[in-house]
Amino acid sequence: MRAKILRGAGLISLTEAAAKGIDRVRKPIWASAEDHFKLDIFDGELGPWIHLFAPFNKECNGRDPFDICVIQVDIGAPEYVPYAGPLPDSEPYRAKVAMYEGCLEEQCK
Repeated sequence: MRAKILRGAGLISLTEAAAKGIDRVRKPIWASAEDHFKLDIFDGELGPWIHLFAPFNKECNGRDPFDICVIQVDIGAPEYVPYAGPLPDSEPYRAKVAMYEGCLEEQCK
């Protein structure tokens, strides 16, 4: 399956995801399996904001999710797959967030 994804098979764009009602997607090349976009969908159309959920966000940006205006990304590029990982309010996701807590502070010492 991974070989197919690397060749582009099964990838969808953000506009395709919105039209299909898929509100959480991720790029298969992203290093952390929990990193994903939450899409705002209105009547099958992509809303103005994309919400980047990533366990490291809280440590590096002070918040999770990090909001991104859709004009900052290519919404028509087929680069995404539906996200099927843990949701941000789940214990596995929160455990990943906790894993990063304080790591930047440690590096600054």
